[in-house]
Amino acid sequence: MAPPLGFLSSKYFGLYCLLSIGFTIYLLVVSSPPITFGTLSTADRHPKQHIQYRGPYAIAIFLASKSNERPEDSDNDDGYYVSARTIVYQLLHSPSTKLRNPVPVVILVSQHARESKRQRLRDDGAIVVNVDDVAHNMTITIDRWTDTFTKLRLFDPNVVPYEKVLLMDADIALTHPIDAIFQDSNTDPRETNQTALTEPEREPLPEKYIMAASPESLQRDHSYPFLDPDNLSTRFNSGLLMYSPSTELFQHYLKLLENPDLYYTGGPDQDLLNYAHRWGGPMPWRRLHYSWYLNWPNDNDFKGNMAMLHTKWWDHEFSYSSDSVEKFAFARRWEMEGYWIGKEGYISH
Repeated sequence: MAPPLGFLSSKYFGLYCLLSIGFTIYLLVVSSPPITFGTLSTADRHPKQHIQYRGPYAIAIFLASKSNERPEDSDNDDGYYVSARTIVYQLLHSPSTKLRNPVPVVILVSQHARESKRQRLRDDGAIVVNVDDVAHNMTITIDRWTDTFTKLRLFDPNVVPYEKVLLMDADIALTHPIDAIFQDSNTDPRETNQTALTEPEREPLPEKYIMAASPESLQRDHSYPFLDPDNLSTRFNSGLLMYSPSTELFQHYLKLLENPDLYYTGGPDQDLLNYAHRWGGPMPWRRLHYSWYLNWPNDNDFKGNMAMLHTKWWDHEFSYSSDSVEKFAFARRWEMEGYWIGKEGYISH
């Protein structure tokens, strides 16, 4: 005989509630779509998909494949790859520059890059994410910028699932630890100004965003600090910036790719990002503190102990930095090599 209702409620009601809650949680977990982290297919995901971030902070780098690479070339003939390895070493291993509170270092690698490079970066401690190219119809005249629009994948939270991300170009050298940049006052989330939308921007934008960067000085002989008190430098350099990955933001960038007449002057991702985050627009950029970074670093920046020096130390023609900056970055490369030779007997080929 079934027990009376009163007996059930008094003796088993608590157990019944716990079982019901547990079963409901089970259904929610089983029915939820998996969070992907790795390769993003050419068919981009739905813009409204909910994303669960894996952590508060990350550092992200994009490494393109070398367009003129030959089968007989050594991996170390690729300056960007060697410089990316040097950054990973400085962030994760160097006694003088490693993060005091480590965060993931994520490297997006374009589809044509060698597997040997991918594996070495994994061995160095980076999270390597393989991505498909971002399609576009723009003419890119500078060979080293051929794959640069694929850099936009960094803004997709399916690929970089972290709340606040520091994007660094591969050709940057550190002078000291950079943990505090995540607490820079201008890297806090800011509300999007929906009233500033123009016609090509009618698709949904994120309610809040982060876009903090450093201005283009366009002066090789600039002083340190470069303050620009009159705000004459309205454009930022896309070699270093803080942002928050967002599906809406990523889809917005892809939409802008279809309207290059709005912004394109030949500098692929930088032109697009500066338009999307222009002053007076819906998501204006804010300035990082001057001590973090400036493109075209010179002796004044170096002596001032600026944290990050942007230099192609392996190619003086396109370095745009002073000799002392190049020598400093070049020495960090050999410091990295020495570390791995000492640690595991690794010898470059």
